[in-house]
Amino acid sequence: MAKTSQRWVVRLGELHWRRYTHARNADDGLELLGSVEKGAQVGALGLGADGRYYQVNGDYLSPLSNSQLRSAVRRAQVAVAAEEKRARYAVNRATPVVVVKKRRTLAPAEPMAGDGARQAA
Repeated sequence: MAKTSQRWVVRLGELHWRRYTHARNADDGLELLGSVEKGAQVGALGLGADGRYYQVNGDYLSPLSNSQLRSAVRRAQVAVAAEEKRARYAVNRATPVVVVKKRRTLAPAEPMAGDGARQAA
């Protein structure tokens, strides 16, 4: 297994591949999946009609190692599924109701008429 720093990092979705390339025609034979990153190698991730993965930068295609990318795409799919599950749970969860009760405060005691005369003496 490759070191974590040398693994391919895949982020799925249009938001990620749009940074590196433009939308493709359907007859182009390339499905854009997301972005791919390994060290200084960064670009859009495409899946060709031949079943191979490609790094796409603009119009330039670079073939990638299928075995390493398959496992990276699986990791990304699991992460996306977990995030969707978390989001779905957060939506269905009731928001907590917080009640802040005021504390009782004692009013300052007013001096009585007779108290002032005794204190002066």
